Amino acid sequence: MSDVIFHHYPQSPVAEKVRVAFGMKAMSWHSVEIPRVPPKPLLMPLTGGYRRTPVAQIGADIYGDSQNIFRMLDEAVPTPQLVTGMSMTLASWAESVMFSLAVRVILTHAMDGAPEGFINDRASIYFGKDWTREQMKADLPAFEAQLQAGFAMVEAHAAQSGDFLFGDSPNQADANLHYLLWFINGRWERGPEFLSQFPHLMALEAKMAALGHGTMTELAAETALEIARDATPQSPTGIHCQNPEGFAVGDKVIIRQAGDTADPDITGRLRMLDSTRVSIDLTDDAVGDIALHLPVMGYMIKKA
Repeated sequence: MSDVIFHHYPQSPVAEKVRVAFGMKAMSWHSVEIPRVPPKPLLMPLTGGYRRTPVAQIGADIYGDSQNIFRMLDEAVPTPQLVTGMSMTLASWAESVMFSLAVRVILTHAMDGAPEGFINDRASIYFGKDWTREQMKADLPAFEAQLQAGFAMVEAHAAQSGDFLFGDSPNQADANLHYLLWFINGRWERGPEFLSQFPHLMALEAKMAALGHGTMTELAAETALEIARDATPQSPTGIHCQNPEGFAVGDKVIIRQAGDTADPDITGRLRMLDSTRVSIDLTDDAVGDIALHLPVMGYMIKKA
């Protein structure tokens, strides 16, 4: 599978979990580097305004949100399977509860040195509209204590597991733990000291890092737009789950990130809905007709 285009930037921890998934599957992929903060003029034509990192592309089919990208990778390259059984529970906890704590700790420590625009942009996504620097700093010891408690629980599990969290092969849970450790170790000056109390997790991190990122070739953002413009969406259509809202294919819908966040609404025509994914058809002058795919979990879907 060499036609996956991955829109990301090297410092993104959420993108890192997908990059290591490419390594787990020994995949070849194309890399498009995007800006760390908006505006993202060479990405927005593909996403209808969805602005989070990363985004994956296959032709005119566009996949947002890492949990959704993992499912797409399993569909494209079934072996090894990443999304499995109980791994989803630990993976979801890692990317919600634990990542939120890690972001709070790292950004709070970085507030006095990082660019103000970057801090304000990320805070508007992760901390809600009413956050203040003073409150974040006052709450920092409690954030660190919660982060330590969470890792201590996973450390106890890792001490009794196989080579990876759920046996002898890595899956989504290992990737989600990897990106937390990678993020903390690389972005917080006290990170290595903090993580040293969890030797089994650090051993797991070394195994995940050794998997690499697959085979990457760089691609210009303009070329990715041309590829989308020259293609048509190939993903399925229809309603494939219980449907209390009474959605029908072609309905104009609004998709909104759940929670108190500054993420913009995304509006399009419903293409497909199943128990895990929602797909909408979009049209943009730069790329023509595309399909945007997002997960159901974590998103509000309403008729426009």
